[in-house]
Amino acid sequence: MRRLWRRIFNREGRAPMSVGSRLTWLFLAGFIFTGVCAPFIASSQPLVIYNKADYEKKTGIKLKTFPLFSTLFKRDAQSEKIEYRKLAERKEIGAVFTLIPYAPKEHELENYLKPPAFWGARFTHILGTDESGRDVASRLVWGTQNSLLVSLVAVGLALVIGVLIGSIAGYFGGWVDILISRFIEIVICFPKLILIIAVMALKKPSLLNLMIVIGLTSWTGIARLVRGEVMKVRNFDYVLSARAMGATNWRILFIHILPATIGPLSVTAAFDVAEAVLTESALSFLGIGVPIPEPSWGDVLKTAQDFPDIAWWMTLFPGMLIFMTVITFNNLGDRLRERFTR
Repeated sequence: MRRLWRRIFNREGRAPMSVGSRLTWLFLAGFIFTGVCAPFIASSQPLVIYNKADYEKKTGIKLKTFPLFSTLFKRDAQSEKIEYRKLAERKEIGAVFTLIPYAPKEHELENYLKPPAFWGARFTHILGTDESGRDVASRLVWGTQNSLLVSLVAVGLALVIGVLIGSIAGYFGGWVDILISRFIEIVICFPKLILIIAVMALKKPSLLNLMIVIGLTSWTGIARLVRGEVMKVRNFDYVLSARAMGATNWRILFIHILPATIGPLSVTAAFDVAEAVLTESALSFLGIGVPIPEPSWGDVLKTAQDFPDIAWWMTLFPGMLIFMTVITFNNLGDRLRERFTR
């Protein structure tokens, strides 16, 4: 593992990074940061309230100093019902809000299809609103979290299944390899998207079901890659030496052979993350992905098709996010492949 990471970063460090590389790493860092920190980027709850004495004295309602943290780590129904933005607009309290002071499921019918306002009043919808008055920017931020979660869990599940099946087929060979290879070919014959749609149509829509279905239909390419790499490595001298010293088959496979496949696996994992994001967005667009009203990039696009002429922002911004995410992970996979083929 140390050699692997040294090989990646040393080569990257010897040559100056191109503009494309910088943009790739910058967008990747932003994607991960936004997905992990979504509650602290878009929320109707303030981060901190620093001036509340007059309001508490007038109403008798005790306010939390850190309402967002109270809501996240300890369910506080009273805190969720308080309209902090209106209190701050009337200057009844002093509060520091998140970058986007709106919750993804918060409806404001008076702000029906409001266009983007990049500057102006304190509480503006920087990317506009949808037909229910929900803030598009907030839904895209929380949709990033769902896309990150779905892609990581689905690709992780596919890696576990693909590595296990592919390594067994490649190491033992013979009739084991024949049976597993024929099984992989049978699974590949089924159109992936059609199979996912059929399963999701039968199951109750949920984020967990979506992650499992995508993972269970994405392992075949990984299995074939691992099978080929294991068949190439299993006759190397250090593997034969380990076998001569009495090491068990499973120890040889997991300790001596599989670490040699991490390089190619990291390449295919990057491409699979891009495919998982695209699949999740497509399923949400069709209405069988992330369950409504949970935010998703595909769901925002689905809503936009009812207002193609007047709500351009609902098509532009989620479309750009999907495009940039897929391009970034594909570019990352290409660059990793260049590193490991030198």
